[in-house]
Amino acid sequence: MKTHVTTDSHRITIPRLRACVATVLLASAFVAATTVEAHAAIPTVTRSEITARAESAIGTDYTWGQESWTANSTGAGPDCSGFVLKCWEVPRSLLYQEEDGVNASISPRYTTYSFYNLQGPWSRLPGRDSLLPGDAIVRNDGSSGHVVLYAAGDVWGSPIVYEAPYTGATVRRASRYLTSDYIPIRRNSLAVVDSLLLDNPTAKTTGGADAGGAWTRSTSVSGYYQADYQTHEATTAAAWARWTPRFSTSGYYTVYLRWTSGWNRASNARVTINTPSGQLSTTVDQRSGGGTWVRIGRYYFNAGYSTGTGSVAIHATGANGHVVADACLFTQ
Repeated sequence: MKTHVTTDSHRITIPRLRACVATVLLASAFVAATTVEAHAAIPTVTRSEITARAESAIGTDYTWGQESWTANSTGAGPDCSGFVLKCWEVPRSLLYQEEDGVNASISPRYTTYSFYNLQGPWSRLPGRDSLLPGDAIVRNDGSSGHVVLYAAGDVWGSPIVYEAPYTGATVRRASRYLTSDYIPIRRNSLAVVDSLLLDNPTAKTTGGADAGGAWTRSTSVSGYYQADYQTHEATTAAAWARWTPRFSTSGYYTVYLRWTSGWNRASNARVTINTPSGQLSTTVDQRSGGGTWVRIGRYYFNAGYSTGTGSVAIHATGANGHVVADACLFTQ
């Protein structure tokens, strides 16, 4: 396991992880010779979050001018620049249509021209050899352009990319040829971690619109990871938040969850783990353990991305208090 942990019952501290998360890739390490104007602060994200968001959009329809989609579904989706913007959480973190509506839009509305000319919180890489998963590759000739997310493979000829290709097509993960006029760029404020770490904006939620008050974002109780956490009151209806990473290799992964604690939290919040051998279930007491990574268990997952056989969810259904969905961590 790459990330070292020390355990105390089910509660853990992860010194190396915390140190790594605190380390941010500074834009100055990758800025081109041209000086880039200052931009509004953006949330720090991990590459695994970018990839998880990209995977969640696969199969949705290319929709010109849009930036949102219903995760792991079909129907209206984003265009190429809207897709990359929301996978990158730029300029704000609302993403899925249950959070922001089918006709969600963002401001400023960056385009491929903005990507290509470094008019946002990103920087040009010295060459395609520097590409890592979650970086972008963009072209623009002044009148038209296209932008994709790099996933893997040959960086010079036909890399595997995530993209919203064109009207009439759906968001896809595919190998495609990219001409030499495509340049590589990297989002600023990337967290450097060696594990799969997904924050709450990456979670697919069911149980109502985030913006409408069901799963609501909050910062009222300290101990959360990054900018905020999501919470839901106890309910008899279906209400869950699910994290689905893309596993690079098959194998056993240790799963940790993070939350904030309080007197009004659930002591019986149900956690389900979807594995190739079936769904497993346990409960966690969120009245204690807040602000730490709490070990849920060790499970076998297949390589790839699958909500049915490689995901973790926490449920407000049947709980005896408010349930918090903050962050989920997978380590080998």
